[in-house]
Amino acid sequence: MCGIAGIVSIQGFDPHTLMAMTHMVSHRGPNGFGFAYALPGDTSAVEIIHNEDRVPRVPRPVIGLGSRRLAILDVSRQADMPMQIEDGAYCVVFNGEIYNYKEIRGQLETIGHRFRTATDTEVILRAYQQWGEECLHHFNGMWSFALWDRPKQKLFCSRDRFGVKPFYYALSHGGFFFGSEIKQVLAAANLPRVANPAAVFSFLEWGLLDHTADTFFEGIHQLPGGHCLTIDLSRSLQPTIRRFWELRIEPERNISVDVATEEFRARFTNAVRIRLRSDVPVGVCLSGGLDSSAILCKAKEISPETQFQTFSACFRDKALDEHDYISAVVAATDGIGHETFPQGHEFWENLHSIIYHHDEPVGSPSVFAQWSVMKDARGHGVPVVLGGQGGDETLCGYQKYRYFYLWHLLRRGNPRLLREMVMWTRNGTTSYGSMSSATRYLPNFLRRPFSLTERTCTQEFQQRVCKPAELGAAASIAERQKTDLLYSSIPTLLRHEDRNSMAHSIESRLPFLDYQLAEFAVNCPPSLKLRDGWSKWILRNATVDTLPDKVRLRKTKLGFNTPEAEWMRLGLQNGHRKLWDTPKIRMERFLSAEALSLECRKFLHGSRGALPASSIFRAISVELWAQVHSVS
Repeated sequence: MCGIAGIVSIQGFDPHTLMAMTHMVSHRGPNGFGFAYALPGDTSAVEIIHNEDRVPRVPRPVIGLGSRRLAILDVSRQADMPMQIEDGAYCVVFNGEIYNYKEIRGQLETIGHRFRTATDTEVILRAYQQWGEECLHHFNGMWSFALWDRPKQKLFCSRDRFGVKPFYYALSHGGFFFGSEIKQVLAAANLPRVANPAAVFSFLEWGLLDHTADTFFEGIHQLPGGHCLTIDLSRSLQPTIRRFWELRIEPERNISVDVATEEFRARFTNAVRIRLRSDVPVGVCLSGGLDSSAILCKAKEISPETQFQTFSACFRDKALDEHDYISAVVAATDGIGHETFPQGHEFWENLHSIIYHHDEPVGSPSVFAQWSVMKDARGHGVPVVLGGQGGDETLCGYQKYRYFYLWHLLRRGNPRLLREMVMWTRNGTTSYGSMSSATRYLPNFLRRPFSLTERTCTQEFQQRVCKPAELGAAASIAERQKTDLLYSSIPTLLRHEDRNSMAHSIESRLPFLDYQLAEFAVNCPPSLKLRDGWSKWILRNATVDTLPDKVRLRKTKLGFNTPEAEWMRLGLQNGHRKLWDTPKIRMERFLSAEALSLECRKFLHGSRGALPASSIFRAISVELWAQVHSVS
């Protein structure tokens, strides 16, 4: 796990620029750093410098790669990055983990390849040497990497299937710049910090983040998950981008409960097993919900000799606290439980730092619960954690899927409709979703009273033509899951997961986003995910022998929720009035200071028809983001 950076400039660049953008993400890699420099030409050697800030022999290199390393596999110095193979033909910087690296390495060794390290980084190099760009189809993991192919004179970059690890880039001043975080690219490319109005609108109106290749900054783009990017120096610096993976929705098939459950169990077991591979301690982020609890119990089943440390956010408010469920799973697995209690005043004290690390606005105060958990894990010396992100999207865990499922049954005249409606009253999950989250699924004419842009934004901004969000029921449950996985849910959650963890030098691994598990789960018949009133039925059925019934048969759902309204009142009343009670704000091009002030007052006074805390927070988050990052 690392932070990466790079520059390609035909006119050459100052090596100090690459050094600065690499060290800007030192939090991502506290265990070492390095740089690779090269000139064009298939005989030009790559000069690699590890753990020294010195300029290369070439005064103005054309190709540069930078890395900050968080040592997880093979913590020796020979595993430092950038890494090249013996003849220097290929050189790579890499952020992430190839979880099935042992299997790929064994396959390559039978072909004749020899390895000098025990890393997955070298596996990437050898796999590319053997299969070229098709190597991506062999990888099961999370990654963003940039590989200099000297024989073909091209830079080959890739991002994992779901986009767990970030990759940002820009073309500016005759150069191509990339990095793990936007702040690196902004600084190196010397771009003005101008807000992207389309991104601001989608965030304010729909709560969408990271749903396109654009970012909140004009001129900064991200490589989408499941895509790769190539720059051919013999042509131009304009990148060629192509998709290498698609989440395919297959025709619904008949499959028995027993066969489906066994297949799911096997894939889930493998997803957890390969994510336990590490040369440093591995813990679990435990919310007390079904997903993270199932991961911990499966990890204990796979590695019974390990006493796993768990990290949880708890609250004094019983409506939000999951302590009882957490304790039950920790006791069942003989774990060592650590609990942190996030407070409202701590949230506001840390919000500037959170937005700095995220580079873009954050959608909810709930990010602070995860931020606190990651900080606690680092404090206890556990640099790798497993998390349950993706379980709701792959297994229909959200309440909305129940409504979508009933709608599809009704539309098809399926007799199962009546049974599901009756059983829902008995086994249905109780979810504590926010009003703003629910209203975004309403037709436009019904959701106008809840529209954040209409109530807080300038008339000029409201009149912009913006593409409506595609958040409806879709053609099938599987298609709706695909929308969440690739567009409306997981991209946002993954950005939160990555920034909150890496801010504390923590690697977060997500078994439910194992692509082989996700492909199977999404294409399972809906009746195996939503069955007899239960959500995530196939997971509950597959964990009968490992997960305590207190959690397995749990009917409440919280996730990383926080006392959002209480925290908002605390902040807006005490010391943060300047964010809204002012005649001039930085985002005045989009937000009306007068309208925002009025809505904040309505919220604080509990007025009838006031916007919910989550909506108010999004507006405040945009303004605070502009202040933290000096955005115009």
